[in-house]
Amino acid sequence: MAPNRGQLSITDAFIRLAEVLPSYENRPQQYDLASAIARSFDEGITGIFEAGTGTGKSLAALIPAALSGKRVVVSTNTISLQEQYINKDIPTLKSILPFNIEAVLLKGRGNYVGLRRWEEHLLQQEVADDLVEWVQNTEAGDVSELDFMPNYETWYEINSNSDDCLRNKCPKYNSCFYFNAKKQAEEADILVVNHALLLADASSHGNILPKYDLLIVDEAHHLPDVATSAFSFSLNNRGLRAVASKAVKKVGAPSGLVNDIEYEAFEFFNFLLQRCHAMRTRLREPVPQATQLAAMIEILKTWLEEQTFDYLLDVELARERAKLKAKAIISTLNGYLACLSLLAVPDRSWVVWVERDLQGTRVEIVAAPLDVSPFIREHLIERNGLEASVWMSATLATGGDDPFNFFKNSIGTDRHVIQQVVPSPFDFKKQAVLYLPKHLPEPNDKSFLPLAAEEIDRILSISDGRAFVLFTSKAAMNGAYDLLYERLAFPCKKQGEMPRKRLIDWFLSTPNAVLFGTSSFWEGVSVDGDQLSCVIIDRIPFQVPDDPVHEARCDILKSDPEKSWFTDLSLPHATMRLKQGIGRLIRTHKDRGMVAVLDARLTTKGYGKRILECLPPMTILRSLKGIVSLDDYLDQQALTTTPPPRLPGGIIEGVAGIVPHQIQ
Repeated sequence: MAPNRGQLSITDAFIRLAEVLPSYENRPQQYDLASAIARSFDEGITGIFEAGTGTGKSLAALIPAALSGKRVVVSTNTISLQEQYINKDIPTLKSILPFNIEAVLLKGRGNYVGLRRWEEHLLQQEVADDLVEWVQNTEAGDVSELDFMPNYETWYEINSNSDDCLRNKCPKYNSCFYFNAKKQAEEADILVVNHALLLADASSHGNILPKYDLLIVDEAHHLPDVATSAFSFSLNNRGLRAVASKAVKKVGAPSGLVNDIEYEAFEFFNFLLQRCHAMRTRLREPVPQATQLAAMIEILKTWLEEQTFDYLLDVELARERAKLKAKAIISTLNGYLACLSLLAVPDRSWVVWVERDLQGTRVEIVAAPLDVSPFIREHLIERNGLEASVWMSATLATGGDDPFNFFKNSIGTDRHVIQQVVPSPFDFKKQAVLYLPKHLPEPNDKSFLPLAAEEIDRILSISDGRAFVLFTSKAAMNGAYDLLYERLAFPCKKQGEMPRKRLIDWFLSTPNAVLFGTSSFWEGVSVDGDQLSCVIIDRIPFQVPDDPVHEARCDILKSDPEKSWFTDLSLPHATMRLKQGIGRLIRTHKDRGMVAVLDARLTTKGYGKRILECLPPMTILRSLKGIVSLDDYLDQQALTTTPPPRLPGGIIEGVAGIVPHQIQ
């Protein structure tokens, strides 16, 4: 592990950073953030930080992490940020340190090819030559190395999988890509993972990751949702058939028993189809039929648990492998039984719903926990051996007396934390304007879409294209695109026409391009320079009313007279999401442009003003009258230095934005 950080102070590290990197820009905000994180580590107190765009939060967290002399886990939500840590920020960090540190990127084992499973697959199936060549030459065995994605069924058969892993009994153990990656992780000072792997390790009580002392959760706003998904149970008709078939083929389960399960499953899912006509239906009342199917699955589970497989010749660990396959099937069945149990006997702390396709050929039941904060608190924040954790993102503060209250509730922290809003170093008043048209109806009005399309056309003519047009739903995106794509004077595409990465590449390489997108383009996309000069957002991104998890959480808040489902849940969530979408525009000191939000509620509703207070401090426009060119207008805006008048309550007339908060 690295020497004690007393050998180098935070100040010394930043001085060395300026000396080593000629292009380094001095950012006081980055230094402030690094100092606050160091304090969190030193005092063993949870740190919660919103770091505005351009702060350089990754490096600000890595410097005190490296100087701590402790093993640190860094968790992110997206692959792109993981790669930024490993390929950009950590090499920069190493260049300024007077000692060596080791950093490793560890992914879930399903990302690595399993050599024994690969060889077995080759004996049974023909495989594409390019996949064979990759397996023969790869050093890491990580599927992300490929410039193509193998067929899902193929990868499912050849990836590293705990279900039939023989561990040190496997003939390929010493060359196993996954276990080699784990060995490297055990020697690392800094370990970069994703939220799903972090939660999987927490669920297994630390059986996946090596012991670590400090935790940095970047893109922290995503972790509660990832946790909700990770701890959910699901059961669908196709999956149950596949598991039943696997039980017969892989471990010799009695075909009569499996046939009985398939019959009960057919009756059960047919009942749900008759009852649930919508694409998504929340189930509030008990479903007695779930008990019958669960009883048959229990019989199969008991049969599997009793098998010793003594009848198998123990050649090439055949018995051991059969036991592992049976164990894997049991694990899947336990998830099914948990789901059916919640269907048969509803629990107020869980929400259960049914999803189906139009034809009714695929029916799925999902059961999700409504509050994951106790788990996050117990297994991450209060984890045994963890000295401190830091949670950071560009979008955590959502206004109010305590701007972090919503996020803290979602992860189960108390008020004894170090928290701070670290503002962006960018001059938003000179670099960006926020256009809030005053003549549009509210988004739920029938006339909104055609009128919004006309406004989008007008805005794009001023910005000369060069825009992201972001929507809260695919239906709205498709409707606006259909109204506009033939009459726009700029090249345009919409999400779904090609893979996301190819769409971004197209946008970057196409002058005056316009990209229509939904949720996946609200964050994790960074376009520098004039290529992106305008971001248009159709409405405040409140969660859709048919989201069963959101609806159930609202129901719980409605039953508490001291809580408000809107103020305590819907509004802060929407604020966080809107900040993410707006954050696509200004990525560097040289960027400039316009954000347009077409939702009249930002100015007509009281909560709209609360949202505006949380946004970057951009000058607000209410009309485009007299503006012919966005570039010309921004040139004039940059020359304006007189600050706008401040109104009572701290709101600046004509400017959106918050000021830093620090609550200890």
